[in-house]
Amino acid sequence: MEENIKSLFISYLEKNISRQEEDFLIQWIKENPDFLKELNEIRMLWNLSEISGKIDNKHIANEWDLFLHKIEKGKSVQLKTKLGFMYWLPRVAAVFLLGAVISAAITYTIFSFDNSNLVYQEINTPAGSKSKITLPDGSSVWLNAGSSLRYSNQFGKKDREISLVGEAFFEVAKNRSKIFIVQAHDLSIKAYGTTFNVKSYPEENTVEATLIEGSIEVKRTGLNKNSKDEIILEPNQRVVYYKSSNKTEKIQAKEIESCPEKLQPGSDKKQLTYMISKGIDPVPFTSWKEGTLLISSETLAGLAVKLERKYDVKIHFENEALKQIKFSGSLKNETVEQVIEAIGIAAHIDYEIEEREIKFKEKN
Repeated sequence: MEENIKSLFISYLEKNISRQEEDFLIQWIKENPDFLKELNEIRMLWNLSEISGKIDNKHIANEWDLFLHKIEKGKSVQLKTKLGFMYWLPRVAAVFLLGAVISAAITYTIFSFDNSNLVYQEINTPAGSKSKITLPDGSSVWLNAGSSLRYSNQFGKKDREISLVGEAFFEVAKNRSKIFIVQAHDLSIKAYGTTFNVKSYPEENTVEATLIEGSIEVKRTGLNKNSKDEIILEPNQRVVYYKSSNKTEKIQAKEIESCPEKLQPGSDKKQLTYMISKGIDPVPFTSWKEGTLLISSETLAGLAVKLERKYDVKIHFENEALKQIKFSGSLKNETVEQVIEAIGIAAHIDYEIEEREIKFKEKN
């Protein structure tokens, strides 16, 4: 019976329910109030799915309050028509499929702070998946694997500021009166209405922004207003900010586009604040949202990090030399087994796969 109620509740969310069915649903919940919590969880998953298309906190709250009011005031009505098992079967399957798909793609958290009217919503995309959401202002965001996005209940009202950990592709809705701001590590990225990609994984030593359309202003947070460490990107430009590091690397002349230290070839990269690349093809930096991974002369160590996120696996190396092997190519619909096999053949190395653990080894 509970499965039937879940399916009937899905019909209610779809607004595809008869008055008779709605009265029956309300009466059943009145008689089984403990089940209301489970229906509320289904409602939250539904509103996060692409079916709803937009997260609107006020609308969601009003709809739920109205439903609770109906339960409280509803009349006792019996459903006269018997609904057979074959009618419910596909709808019950849809309920559980919806829950599985959404939980695999994203998790949704709401939390608040004491002595504050702010309530924060956080959306997390685990490794092995990606997700697309629509913010309350109409902006679209694609979240890459292993990423999270957080914004307050004031988003779209007093401000349009969000925090990002990981990687996201933004299509910002135009609103000149409210600047769209992305906080990523120690960078503040401002956009009024534009399309761009931001990559800021905690375990990586860089924070990157790639502009496709419009313009964005990028600045390190915590600097005074007169600081020159603030840049404006134009379409087909990319900026890479370097986090503080003790590692010293040499940079090549062709890598130097713009940086405040006016570095010369052969100087230490650890002193470099940022580097701008102009006239780039943005596709290699944004193709992940289409499910494609483009690789250009990348070490196996760097590729392994991307594969771990894309397929939710852990990759190990028998020795350091294996990490330096370089690859070029593209990945899209291949399984992780197919990818690992292709790497093994191309690099003439062995590998072991045990559940979600992969180890590359020297070929005997």
